[in-house]
Amino acid sequence: MYKCIDLSAAQGSYQVHSQSFHFAPRFVGETFRESLVRAEYFLALKMGINRGSKVLDVGCGVGGPMRNIARFTGADITGVTINDYQVKVGNQYCSQKELSDVCRLMQGDFQDIGRSFPEETFDAAYEIEATCHSPNRREVFRGIHKCLKKGGVFVGYEWVVCPNYNASNTDHVRIKEGIEVGNGLPTLVSGEEIQACLKDAGFEVVEAYDANKDVHSPQNIPWYATLQGSWSMEGFRMTRFGRCTTHLLISILELIKIAPPGSARVSALLNATALDLVEGGEKELFTPSYFFVARKV
Repeated sequence: MYKCIDLSAAQGSYQVHSQSFHFAPRFVGETFRESLVRAEYFLALKMGINRGSKVLDVGCGVGGPMRNIARFTGADITGVTINDYQVKVGNQYCSQKELSDVCRLMQGDFQDIGRSFPEETFDAAYEIEATCHSPNRREVFRGIHKCLKKGGVFVGYEWVVCPNYNASNTDHVRIKEGIEVGNGLPTLVSGEEIQACLKDAGFEVVEAYDANKDVHSPQNIPWYATLQGSWSMEGFRMTRFGRCTTHLLISILELIKIAPPGSARVSALLNATALDLVEGGEKELFTPSYFFVARKV
């Protein structure tokens, strides 16, 4: 997808408290926010960046991870997002946090990112649940490859279907298509397909694995736990009762013409895709955290 109301249900579940709209593996005893920051720092360490490194953030949203990584490493980071509003808001955040000298957002389509910058501009690049929105990952990855210096590293977290997914199982297909429709995605692919796309783009795949592979171990809190809600002030609205209450309120506001037309339909879609994400996670059919490290050789 922490991926402004132009967000998926997954992102919407925690955008109130964060400028980073994504999921992350989470340990018992770790807050949701702590898990997000840890996942971002992990990317920074895997890129091997430091003060003076030139880094590209592909599909940066409002730039929450960018600012965390810049403070952690001192690197100079340029983020690209197709959304002009995100550019405006993200650059305001950079200014407020006095990071404008090392962080900036620009409007652009990452499908054409290879034409947005001169060849060999960046030392490293990363994406966090962004290129899953691309209808042609090979093209995106080729553009990133072109922008990187020789030896540069591209890392990321990608939404994929897991080995448990069976395309012949109608229930599995229902869950997968629900995730795709609710989050505005093209067809979800496997981790092996992500690796193939990276290799076709000219990268050497250094490592690749599901960072949520131990999602149901006693030491972990499932990545989808925030979507299940809890009987607390923060988690109530994501419980089934909380979602129904919110949907009813939105429907009433639309009926009396306070909310714009179509608001109730969007609310229903987001509620449905949240349930699909939870079911996909419970059955280990889907992960939002397929991690990879790829190097330009």
